Amino acid sequence: MKLLLENWKRYIKEELRPEDYEDFPQKENEEAEAYLGNPKEIGEFIYRAFRQELEKQPDDTEAQLWSDRIVSDANSKIKKQFPNVKYLGNGVFRTAFTLNKNLIIKVNTSYTTDNGQMMNKEDFTLSRDPQTSKIFPKVYSHDPDFNWIVMDLVYPIITPKEFYSFFPNNIIAPILVKEPMLYRLIFHNSIRLEIARMKKNKKLFVELNDIYKTKLSAGIENHLGKKVSMDKIVSGFKPLFLQVCNAILKHNIKIEEVRANNTGFTIDQSGNKSFVLLDSSIDASIKKALKQPEPKVAPTKQKKQIVNAATTTIRR
Repeated sequence: MKLLLENWKRYIKEELRPEDYEDFPQKENEEAEAYLGNPKEIGEFIYRAFRQELEKQPDDTEAQLWSDRIVSDANSKIKKQFPNVKYLGNGVFRTAFTLNKNLIIKVNTSYTTDNGQMMNKEDFTLSRDPQTSKIFPKVYSHDPDFNWIVMDLVYPIITPKEFYSFFPNNIIAPILVKEPMLYRLIFHNSIRLEIARMKKNKKLFVELNDIYKTKLSAGIENHLGKKVSMDKIVSGFKPLFLQVCNAILKHNIKIEEVRANNTGFTIDQSGNKSFVLLDSSIDASIKKALKQPEPKVAPTKQKKQIVNAATTTIRR
């Protein structure tokens, strides 16, 4: 959706409104603004900086968005205007910058489609979903047309060991140390079993238990020295496990996508970590900006993404 000039001018003049802090801890407005920074001014400036550079291109194809010249020239303008705003990375449709140590602003920098706005709106919707919001980054403020959103900074989880630290299970803990690959198979099979239970799919429930008995139980018994039922293992996971299962079921997320390198954690003002499903549309760039290792992937031309596609990979 194209942003009308009149609506944009009207929006620039607005001040931060109470509803922009929906679900934000109850503070005085001055404290909340100090925490968020000035997202309206920053978001508008970044949006216009990239758009101005894009308009210089002889051809407005989406692939040209991330030419070195556009990124360099736009970021140069942004850095001069906001020295404390740090560039983190970009996807095909959005660019991320830090506001402070806990928050980022994601700006729609798509020139030929409304996908950046759609993805920002989806992030906002997920952060307000009463059933699954706890495992998606919280959105604190946003543009009326979702050209920018302010949300938690997510630190990517890189290693399997770090990932499984959020899903402790005392029943099978020794297996994680001795054979992490088997632990992963047990974890994913546990998710499938719990989802079958949630869907009341008795046939799938029986099939998964049969798979467990024929392919996993012997290895588990070998490590634990005793037989353990799949139901017993599932019961050993903490509430976060059930929250992830709910999110997978509701949002059609592939179970294999719930893993290291595709998940992360946020840190609140008290320093507490919270597991979240990561936005993989820009996570590779953010890992680099946060000085985390990342695999080298050759750039590919991406087609317009469809929101709510069935069995999609995590891109939120």
